[in-house]
Amino acid sequence: MESTHPEISIIIVGYKSKKYLDACLKSIEHQTFYSPEKVEVIFINNGSFDGSIRLIQRNYRWVSTLRNMKNVGVAVALNQGIKYCSGKYVLVMSTDVILEKDYLEKAYKKMEYNKRIAAIMGKIYKYNFNQSGKTPYLDSVGIFSVVDREILSARGVRDEGQFEDSEQIFSVRNICAMYRKDALEDVKIDDEYFDENFFLYLEDVDLCWRLNLFGWKVYFLPELISYHLVDSGKKAALSESQKKERLAFIKNERLMIIKNEFFLTIMHDFWLITKKRFCKKTFFIEGGVSHYLRYLSQIPKAIKKRGKIKKRKRVSRLEMRKWFIRSNNSRYLYYKSKSLYIYAKFPPTY
Repeated sequence: MESTHPEISIIIVGYKSKKYLDACLKSIEHQTFYSPEKVEVIFINNGSFDGSIRLIQRNYRWVSTLRNMKNVGVAVALNQGIKYCSGKYVLVMSTDVILEKDYLEKAYKKMEYNKRIAAIMGKIYKYNFNQSGKTPYLDSVGIFSVVDREILSARGVRDEGQFEDSEQIFSVRNICAMYRKDALEDVKIDDEYFDENFFLYLEDVDLCWRLNLFGWKVYFLPELISYHLVDSGKKAALSESQKKERLAFIKNERLMIIKNEFFLTIMHDFWLITKKRFCKKTFFIEGGVSHYLRYLSQIPKAIKKRGKIKKRKRVSRLEMRKWFIRSNNSRYLYYKSKSLYIYAKFPPTY
């Protein structure tokens, strides 16, 4: 008897996202790989009451829906979707993403070809929702490396053919990324795929750090093309909560180091990490006492998870160190020559 499980499960987490759903879901429906038997789509409404589920039930009955009565955060909602889905591969994408018609087909073939790939992503271009449509400007080509524990990505860079090589990278971005379900099961900690202390931002980098520690591979495939919508209305709304989101980003940076970094590597780079990551004015002054106490309250859980990660890791400290390069390293100059922006200074929209 043939299996009825789909090949790909697509998980979309939405929060006040009705405006973008039509474009997103139509790009899935028009995929060359799409059929209800091969692809399942799960939409999780994360605590908003904007009519998104009603729109889906009326126009896209092939989409399954889940509703959270409050915003539980990106990581929790994604974990819900992964536990609910049954596909061999899991595509995580934002509501404001549009896929090129062959995206699923190419991603599926690459994952089938190399069984050690745990996660893959391609070029994500900016898409002007209000004006010009597709643009040549990149929103991400993945996380290429971590330099002094800051993250380099190609956000805002014009694509002039400089990112045409398929290569292993440090991390994908959950704007649009495909994961191998078996790999997610392999690296989950306390029944969590994504760390649920990461309410917003960096849950993807934290997971990929763990995938690397467990010996899995993360890849960039330039022929995978998607578009991330840029909307002036969305930008205005984000500016009102910019401080809160920036502080969440900084907090999660520190939790990632506590959870995943090797002790000897921390000691080797102690002053560098302390200066760059733990002595920032924005963290101690701008965040205030309440934010700092919230960070402190999450450290014990991070330490507990660290113990479980280190017991199960399969990669040595020296193998992981290749990702943490310094400014005098030739690889840093290679990345810098591509005009990479500092992702950590400009947190993306999820």
